[in-house]
Amino acid sequence: MSKGPSSHAASVIAGIQRHLEAIYAVEAGHEIERFLIGDAEVDALVDGGVLSEGHRGAAEQVLLLPGDGTGLELALHLGDTVQAGLAAGSSLQHHCHATEGVSHVLMILLAARRERSIRLLDLELQAEVDKAATCLLLARGAPGNEGRHILRRLFGGVELRRGLEPAERARYLEAHKLGARYAGYLAEVLTEGVDRLLGELRRFYRLPAEGKRERARAA
Repeated sequence: MSKGPSSHAASVIAGIQRHLEAIYAVEAGHEIERFLIGDAEVDALVDGGVLSEGHRGAAEQVLLLPGDGTGLELALHLGDTVQAGLAAGSSLQHHCHATEGVSHVLMILLAARRERSIRLLDLELQAEVDKAATCLLLARGAPGNEGRHILRRLFGGVELRRGLEPAERARYLEAHKLGARYAGYLAEVLTEGVDRLLGELRRFYRLPAEGKRERARAA
């Protein structure tokens, strides 16, 4: 897929991918920024009948598009506002949108390599964990209790976009609830050191889907 309108956004995506791969000791085998597209590409796909109108205006979405021949092609759409925000310095909101997208694509690539299926709930839960983990690690050298402050901003409230189907809404809310619970536990683990946190995160990442949900519920 062609890149979105911001080449700087692509470099941020590459940095987030490297960070997640280092955290979990995995390799995607692909440069995720190469899947990046912007609003113009999505609008063209909607106008061409490939995507529905509901795909317009999204901040972040992972798409499976018709490719050459009979295959499908993966794309990571970050809205132009998000990409501009990343270029301007990556606010927490824009960082989280980008991290969520990279998290989704990374899981999809790894599952495809292992020929495993993934439930949408599990993609969303892992993305919540990835946002919390990256924020905690990036904030660990900041004065005071910055990591916990960021977690409160991440999980203190949830605003879902309008027009979601009831099943979609329930899935996002469940992932958010489980992610918030587990993120609080991760903040406690980090007080024992970065190595302890990385060990916990790597074990979590390798659990089967139901195991991840049970681990988050029990945190």
